[in-house]
Amino acid sequence: MNIFAEKDIAQEYDAYYGTALGKQIDLQEKQLIEDLIQPIAPGNLLEIGCGTGHWTAFFSQHGFNIIATDVSEAMLEQARKKDLPNTQIQMASVLQLPFPDNHFDQVAVVTALEFCGDIPRAFAEIRRVLKPGGWLIAGCLNADSVLGKNKAQDPVFKHGHFMNETELLEHLSSFGKPVIKTGVHLSPEFKLVSETTDQEAIPGVFMAATVQKAS
Repeated sequence: MNIFAEKDIAQEYDAYYGTALGKQIDLQEKQLIEDLIQPIAPGNLLEIGCGTGHWTAFFSQHGFNIIATDVSEAMLEQARKKDLPNTQIQMASVLQLPFPDNHFDQVAVVTALEFCGDIPRAFAEIRRVLKPGGWLIAGCLNADSVLGKNKAQDPVFKHGHFMNETELLEHLSSFGKPVIKTGVHLSPEFKLVSETTDQEAIPGVFMAATVQKAS
């Protein structure tokens, strides 16, 4: 089941980022990704699971030339409305990408692998289309976080499969030597924790990662 194919989900997706908590979480997630992509020279980037184009806009602002893909026409409809520069939008599945081998300088996938249905196959397809020396930029939701442990109660997240940091590291290590940073520390009451000492005891919800594909 693709929960994101439903038009009401697609239309309401961006509304979350307009809430006070959504803005804070978005800022933290983007800071994690921004820190990690500093050494990467923007090139031709494939974005997988672009959804409504929320992260597409981020990569566009950072100078990437983007082919943004998703399996949900309802989500792509919202993304097209944003008319983002340096961006082509098309329907495609990460499980069968319609692109040649070793084609892209970068591949980005942010909170989409969780819903693809076959994570090992998705990573295999990403590795296939990514050039040797190219970069994978990933953002994933942490199974060990309060969000991961309570996802069965969420109408959207219950449809996904979350990885923990060990699982993510194992997948990324098939490309090269990954760097993973975690953030967005939420308490059991789903409130952001800002104190460093408290953060150390609470697994971050968001795992940001980059890895360069071995030549």
